[in-house]
Parts: sequence; C-alpha cells; structure tokens
Amino acid sequence: MVISIQNNNVTFDKNTNTFRVKGADVGFATQYQLVNLKTDNYVIFNFDHSTGSEWDRSTEWIYKSVDDKYTLIVGNEEVTNSMIANYENAKMR
Repeated sequence: MVISIQNNNVTFDKNTNTFRVKGADVGFATQYQLVNLKTDNYVIFNFDHSTGSEWDRSTEWIYKSVDDKYTLIVGNEEVTNSMIANYENAKMR
C-alpha cells in the first residue's frame, strides 16, 4: 500500500528518523511504500510489531524500513467505543 507524505499528513522526526501517520488516514497493511511526491523518492516499510491490542486507541503499529534506517508508526486513534463494544459482543456469543 502506498502512503504519500503530502496527501496522508505524515510527520517526520529527524532526531529519531521516525515517520508518523494516523491509522484513519491509511488502511492496515503489512507493508507500506512511503512516497515523497515532491522528490519522487520512496522507502519500503515492513510490519515489525504492535505496542498493544488492536482495540486500544493508544496502540501503535511499528514498521521498519528494509534498510533499518527509518521507522514508520501508524496510530490506532480511529478505534471507537462502539467498535470495541461490537467486538466484545461478538466474542461473547
């Protein structure tokens, strides 16, 4: 899946070489291609790990670039209380 730095509101922390994007701005994938439309440069990221449950808003999905130089963090802010309740109700059946 392709993420555009400009179109998907990606931020970059040059002190840690970390890109960050909201999960609501991208779909879930095990691999992303992060593209800078101004320069046509891109970096491939593969899923590394998550920091918690898929139903926790504070969970972050961590991706590492194939050269291990950069990190991409995809947030989980889009999880709503009704999504959590629907999941829990389905598991209780």
